Amino acid sequence: MATEQNGFVRVAGTDEVVDGKPKAVKVEGRSIALFRHNGSIHATDNQCPHMGYPLTRGRVRNGVLTCDWHGWSYDLGGGGCFTGGCDDLETFPVEERNGDVYVSVGDGGSKRSDAHFLLLKEGLYSTDQWTISKAVAIMLARGVSEGDTLNLIIRHGGRHIATERGANDGGGEVADFVNGIKVARQYETDDRIIPLTFAAHGLSGRAGDRPSIQRLPDPVTWEKLEGWIRVFSKDKKWEGIEKCLITARRMGGHDQEILPLLFECAMAPHFLGNSNNLLNIGYIAEVLEEFGWDEAEELVCNLSAKILGQERGLPDEIRQSAIDQFIADTATLDALADGQADGSTVAFDEDAFAEGLVSGEIGPTFGAVTQALTDGVSIDRIVTTMVVLAADRMARTPVNMNPGWGGLVREMMMASAVRKAQRFAGSRVAAQALYHVAWQFYGDRWLNITHRPLSESRGSLQPGSADESEAIESVLSSIEKIQIREIGRQTRDYLRSGYSGDALLRGLGLVILKDDNGRNILSTLRTIFDEWTLCADHPSRNQLLVGLARWATDSRRATGSQSAAATALRFAKGQTAVDLYES
Repeated sequence: MATEQNGFVRVAGTDEVVDGKPKAVKVEGRSIALFRHNGSIHATDNQCPHMGYPLTRGRVRNGVLTCDWHGWSYDLGGGGCFTGGCDDLETFPVEERNGDVYVSVGDGGSKRSDAHFLLLKEGLYSTDQWTISKAVAIMLARGVSEGDTLNLIIRHGGRHIATERGANDGGGEVADFVNGIKVARQYETDDRIIPLTFAAHGLSGRAGDRPSIQRLPDPVTWEKLEGWIRVFSKDKKWEGIEKCLITARRMGGHDQEILPLLFECAMAPHFLGNSNNLLNIGYIAEVLEEFGWDEAEELVCNLSAKILGQERGLPDEIRQSAIDQFIADTATLDALADGQADGSTVAFDEDAFAEGLVSGEIGPTFGAVTQALTDGVSIDRIVTTMVVLAADRMARTPVNMNPGWGGLVREMMMASAVRKAQRFAGSRVAAQALYHVAWQFYGDRWLNITHRPLSESRGSLQPGSADESEAIESVLSSIEKIQIREIGRQTRDYLRSGYSGDALLRGLGLVILKDDNGRNILSTLRTIFDEWTLCADHPSRNQLLVGLARWATDSRRATGSQSAAATALRFAKGQTAVDLYES
């Protein structure tokens, strides 16, 4: 039985550790490798820092310990790694006393947080999913501050996007980052690791050198900068926009005015059809809200400029006609938005609104929005209807042909993003954003989805015969087995039984995230987490989960797959190959 003296624990007899025959021992549940080399005994973590293979199956030569799996090598005495892309090996003090071997693991062998930050930086630059997953998992397991971890990622991401990415690919990476963080906060402890890894991987990539952007010399005013940003956006000159944004920051006193301006420019009629604008500016706003200007300035100024000043091809005849109508309606939209009353409870014929939105004709599509605003319906209520309508279409789209998932999830995410536009930029910008969402519905007119009234509840409650946990497992099992024709009905039956939608949503999220294709569904998953609460009183709210379950099933690539993040979590706890070979 192990005995402890002055922080050292007896782990073996001296004669049990023989040159050329490493020995594995357990200290406080952790596997420690003992090696005798040149007459001395050395103790190291038995997990290879690369992928967790037991180092007792490796070899020592000239003081260098080499793992037998991938050949990664370490200084036996100090643990330094000789192979790129790897963390150093943890080593522990050893004492030989009266024929016994004692080892001190201190606080469990936890390394300094700066060593873990270096590993994360290496993963971010290399974009290696395993290195990123391993670094994030270890940092969480060892109590490294999540805030410090995310700050490192956002600083790297700012330079990476500024030097390597354009408007849309940069926006997509920020989307992964923001949505990974938001989804992670829906879970506790271990279940957070996969979405946080998606977040980190979202902003990974090369980050080149870049001279700092200098502000414009005086005299310059905010009013001039604001006007120039609008002009440069229309003229597709993103570098001028970035210069103006940096100047505004250096002038000071205008931070609160920048975000509303970005939203306003992004929602201009000439951007109609560029659906990423509303989403990406919304994510930028959340980055700024989460991290502040000091951490996020480079990312916000550079990516916003690229979004607002991006190249735009000449619109076709249909889109140009819609842009012209949008411009003609702008004054009306502004006036109606200014007349929005807080907590408006006016009558709203949302079925007529939805029917106009999916009419397949641009006049009735835009007209549905202006009519609802004219009737005094709140923007928030209009958004809820748009979100539920998109979810209902996801829940019913035929899967025997192209189901149009890309367009349908974009309808939902854009509608939800209008809430951000209203929160950060006000009702006028949000009203214009509604036209951009309406155009997305119009663009999906080719989908063969019949309209049905949203005000009708999708079935009455029917108490289920199975235990709730068994019912959830049945739904999740159908997703994993890719039973696309059954999953919609099963999800509806579960919800009609009165079981917890919250529990099912969390379960759906975990199944989605652990699949190889989970990253592609991350943004929609985050949107549904938000809207499941915001649409709580809507009779068709359940369609949010039915639509999500159907899309997750139809998009699934690998049955029962395990992501790098899930493996990394086991690695961080010492539960990978060491247990496999020593259990």
